[in-house]
Amino acid sequence: MENNKKIKAVISDLDGTLLNQYHTLSELSKETIKALKTHDVQFLIATGRHHCDAKNIRERLDVDAFIIAANGATVLNPAGEIIHQAVMNPEVVAQLLSMEIEAGVFKNIYQEDRWMVETIDRVFEDYHQEGDFVYTLCKFEEQLSKPINKVFFTSRDHSLLIPIEKQVLERYGEHVDVAFSVPECLEVMPKGTNKGQALIETLKHLGITLDESVAFGDGMNDFEMLSVVGTGYLMANANEQLKKRLPNNPQVGHHSEDAVAKKIIELFSIESVKKDPLSAS
Repeated sequence: MENNKKIKAVISDLDGTLLNQYHTLSELSKETIKALKTHDVQFLIATGRHHCDAKNIRERLDVDAFIIAANGATVLNPAGEIIHQAVMNPEVVAQLLSMEIEAGVFKNIYQEDRWMVETIDRVFEDYHQEGDFVYTLCKFEEQLSKPINKVFFTSRDHSLLIPIEKQVLERYGEHVDVAFSVPECLEVMPKGTNKGQALIETLKHLGITLDESVAFGDGMNDFEMLSVVGTGYLMANANEQLKKRLPNNPQVGHHSEDAVAKKIIELFSIESVKKDPLSAS
């Protein structure tokens, strides 16, 4: 679907997609996303990041965007209100957090407005700038009485996460879904929770059909989203397994080349955005 008259919503993942190799927004990306408003197009963010983290990025974009966060576990409207929240089974969470793991693997949870860890986790330190949303140290056992949206395991060594994925699926597959957002991060969400399902419900809320939407993504956690929209664009830097699972989906350029912005400019013939300034924020 390349007829821009049919497109009423543009959805984008963040890391590896809308954000560049420095995990920041280029001026071209910011100006292009803002220009969508003049075309009466709704922009949505769909990310594995925490909703507070995504809100900070939305502020830098300076747009009224819905946010699908934590891979669909939480959805925020432009006013910052949570309009959907998926909560994990507390018994399963307790067992996941008690699993024995190799050195170099870290356990994380998303709970309410916080990203919680028991041990300092520097796997994603390059993903955040000074002053950004970061984790809070805690004792997991003290957090189990409160709703938890997502558990995730991180490691700079992807091979250490493979046996954890297998173990989680074997033991808790009836209760959870898993996905690699990036090779360094194994996400565990409530069963049936993913970006695609959250997007279906959010677009229904907006009165927009799936055929009237396009989406951009690069990770395995984008599979469902890229499968349900009118056109799901794969980044050139997308996970190779994702490319194999979506062989007929069109590809755009690399996230370091502002490929999302350039494709949007092409789709809507946006004349007001001509250049790609060197600065980013």
